[in-house]
This record gives sequence, C-alpha cells and structure tokens, in this order.
Amino acid sequence: MKNMTINMNETIYVRVCNRLRNDILNGVFDSGMRLVIADLVKRYGVSQMPIREALQQLQGEGVVVMLPQKGAHVCKIDETLISNMYDIRACIEVMLVMKALQFMSNERIQQLEQIEAEFESAVIRNDFSALLMHNENFHRVINSCAGNPEATRIIDHRWGLIDNLRRKFGFSKSRLEEAVQDHQNLIRAIKERDEQSLVKLTRKHVLEAKSDLIIRMQEAASEARSEG
Repeated sequence: MKNMTINMNETIYVRVCNRLRNDILNGVFDSGMRLVIADLVKRYGVSQMPIREALQQLQGEGVVVMLPQKGAHVCKIDETLISNMYDIRACIEVMLVMKALQFMSNERIQQLEQIEAEFESAVIRNDFSALLMHNENFHRVINSCAGNPEATRIIDHRWGLIDNLRRKFGFSKSRLEEAVQDHQNLIRAIKERDEQSLVKLTRKHVLEAKSDLIIRMQEAASEARSEG
C-alpha cells in the first residue's frame, strides 16, 4: 500500500508539473508573475505538496525562479534564456562525449544505431512525439557512458523546457534532415574513436539546434504580431 501511495504521488507531481509548464509556455501566467501556491492548488485540484515539488522542478528547468521572501515567479522565456541554455548544454555535452568515448562499447554503439534508425523512421513518418523521444534517448545513451551523473542531471533538468518548446514551435524541415545526418556522423566518429571530429560534431549539433529553435520562436512571434 505504501508503494502505491508513493507512485500515485509521483504521478500527481509529474502531471501538475507538465500542466503548469504548459500553462506558462502558453501565456496563462505572464512573465514575472508571482505563482501563489494557494491559487495553484485551486487551479489544479491537488494538495500543496505536488505544487511545491512541481515548482522546484520548474525552477531547475529555468521556467520558474524562487525569490527569498517573495515566493515563486515566472521567468522570462525568451531568446536570451534559450541561447544561454543551449550554450551551457554545448559545453557540458562536449565534455561528456570526450569522456564517453573512452567507455563506449560495441553494444552501446549498436544501441545508438538502433535508436538512430528509429529516429529516422519517426522523421519520415512525421511522428513528432516519437522523434523527440528517440532524439532524447540517443543523447542520453552517449551521455550516460561518461559516468558523470551530476553533469547529465544538469542537462536533464533543462530538457523538459526544451522538449515543450519544441512541441510548441516545432522544427524546420531542414533541421530534422541535418539532425539525421549529425547522428550518423556522431556514430561514425565514435566507431572510429575520432575525438576531434566528435567534439566538433557535438558542438555543431547543439548550436544548430539552438539557432533553429530561436528562429522558430521568432517566426511564431512575427505571425502573432501580424494576426494582431
């Protein structure tokens, strides 16, 4: 019974976190707005505990900031925030791939090839949820081989926000084609134990993803102004 309660609480927390994140990204809560726990309890129909846990998670993602004596406030999610997050990710992932290369087994490489095949299939089918999942799994396999859970935790904390922004703004067609090619080149560099190429490819892959997302956000903002 105790385990069932824990699992239920985890499910509630995840559900509240996802709903609150989506509401923030969709403009239900304005940038800088204070998030009052009592109001969130009423809105989402849960107790204070999952609300507090969700706010802590979203603070880690950069969506919410907790101010001393002032509580939780919505962060400004703009191009500067996204650019900074991707720049941090580029630095961390370069470090991780250099370390991972030392421990990447043939079994792990085969796992990467399988995930990449599934990613390519999802791109062809235009299955957005699947391609996001396979892309995330691809990078997690590489990062996990580095044996640095603290570094991977930093990336994971930010992934929720990026994932939801991608769901909202999407990818350009050319970006998905580039991502497929990048993944193939990353696997090739790993097989050849080519650290120099792997580092360059990793940095390129992350920074081009940053540019694509920012452009998609700018295009959406321009369309919104035109419609207004």
